[in-house]
Amino acid sequence: MNTNKLSDTLKTFTFILTVFAITACNLGNKNESNDNSTEVSQTISENGSIPDSVVQFLITSAATDFHTHQPPTPTDFRSVQIGYLKAANNDKNYILCGEFLSKENKEWVEFATIKTSGYEQYIGKTQYCQDAIMVLTNKTALSNKLKSKFEELRNNKN
Repeated sequence: MNTNKLSDTLKTFTFILTVFAITACNLGNKNESNDNSTEVSQTISENGSIPDSVVQFLITSAATDFHTHQPPTPTDFRSVQIGYLKAANNDKNYILCGEFLSKENKEWVEFATIKTSGYEQYIGKTQYCQDAIMVLTNKTALSNKLKSKFEELRNNKN
């Protein structure tokens, strides 16, 4: 009878230990997912937002530059996003990055438009967009805004 009691005690102990181990594992997973969401929200709040006047300025500047300096001639835009580069004095230099489809070469080409005292536009892959802190935006919406502005300028020319 003592062996039955010992066996029951060991089974109970094993059961409790197993439940404890499973519970501990699940709590660890919850903590990891909470840490990830904290990371994301910190990234979002760190990035902040960009004033609409800056967005409009960069869209207009990019469209005007594409309209004025051809070739290459854009036929479409994609993956347009906005962000900023941190200057040495912690100021933000705003940047519009994306790709345009070249009419001449039929290939997607990267570009960057940076707000300076005016603006600077670079065609081709640059380090600027890779170094920029991008603000979460709808890339399709920005691409469509840029395309609309470019087409508006092209239609006003005629």
